[in-house]
Amino acid sequence: MRKIYSFLLMLALIKNAYAAKLDITADNYFSLKSFSNLINENKNYNLTYYSNNSAISFTLKNINLEQTDNSWMDVGLGFRFISVEESSKTIDSIYLRDLYDYYGKSSYLYADKAYVKIYNFAYDGVIATFGKQPYTVASGLVLSDNFRGLDGAKFEIIDKYFMDSLDLFYFRSNNFFSDSNAPENIYGISANKSFGDGIWQIYYVKEKNSDQTKDISFNSKETNKNFFGVSYYLDKNNITYSSEFALQKGNSKDLSDNTINHNAYALNLKAGWKMNIPKFGKTNARFNYIKSSGNSSSSFKENKAFYSPFSKLYEGYERTGLGEIYKASAFNASKTSDTLNGLPEGLSGITAAGMGIDILKSKGVISIDYFGYKATQSTSLNKGISLGTELDIKYSLKLGEKASFYVVYATFSPKSALNAQGIKSTKLFSINVKAKF
Repeated sequence: MRKIYSFLLMLALIKNAYAAKLDITADNYFSLKSFSNLINENKNYNLTYYSNNSAISFTLKNINLEQTDNSWMDVGLGFRFISVEESSKTIDSIYLRDLYDYYGKSSYLYADKAYVKIYNFAYDGVIATFGKQPYTVASGLVLSDNFRGLDGAKFEIIDKYFMDSLDLFYFRSNNFFSDSNAPENIYGISANKSFGDGIWQIYYVKEKNSDQTKDISFNSKETNKNFFGVSYYLDKNNITYSSEFALQKGNSKDLSDNTINHNAYALNLKAGWKMNIPKFGKTNARFNYIKSSGNSSSSFKENKAFYSPFSKLYEGYERTGLGEIYKASAFNASKTSDTLNGLPEGLSGITAAGMGIDILKSKGVISIDYFGYKATQSTSLNKGISLGTELDIKYSLKLGEKASFYVVYATFSPKSALNAQGIKSTKLFSINVKAKF
């Protein structure tokens, strides 16, 4: 706590000396979830727990750098506290195991921001950010800080080389899925360009690691992956649309020193539109689709399963993805099996589609979503690839601009790939509160 007080004192002194502006933001998310018949391998179990995800951020802006002609800087520091009810059921649950393995405890306080941002760094139009910072490329298929911040440096070049902006970055971050929690070197470049009614983004990201890590179907002692991606975003009138496509190339060395070539892809599509429907009034409709490639054989000469350990996956102790229960991402889903991707052994790649509608009623919103999931590939000819379907019903109540409350009822019905004899459908009831200022 002394460090926090010292930093706040430093902010106050700097503010007085340079007439800078201090911004303070905070947010809190509380969730109580009750699952019946969660799927664990070939059996069901019940699980009830509460989690908390809180953050506070201080940003001292417009600090004058008197030894330069026209440069100034921002200094940011943020802390996040996450917790989940500690009990034998939550600790032993494979649904939460990745998060327990990563944090090693049921509650955790950490700095998710600690950076210096310098405007007009060396040249006009160059913004340099050093330290732990939030950063996500496009929709997060390949790279996201996952509310933890990425340690490194980013240089943003504005309105040059025929681009709206050009990002050059280097980060060094721990591999979330590595047994040794090994750090990886992440290099990349991202170019943004407005064209027509939308914004295009083209990027290249390299992930390199010389320590033992995991992949979808093997363990590696050296990783050298290259990701090439393109995204498009449109927000016009009553229509929003976004898409991202990424190719994974490069190679890895397995524990026997064999070379495995990576040849995989992932796709993420989202569309939404606003309209008026007779008798229902104002409504919002949406469509979601994700797909990633998978391995169709157990050969280790070529790996076709898309996998980046820094994909957008988590918000504190909660996963993010398609569906309130299954929460499918580009390459994995909430765990039904103790594998890297959460799928039964031999399955890889995710193909998922969903459609939903919001019905606006006064301060409340009724949301209905339906999702279908399947694995893209299976190494077994006898194993089905259909994972299941999910129906989510949510009622949201907006309490103001800074607070909201919502309840969720959802049901996940397992299909052939998960539906061993006696496996039942999973049901969820949850209460959630969000607040910010």
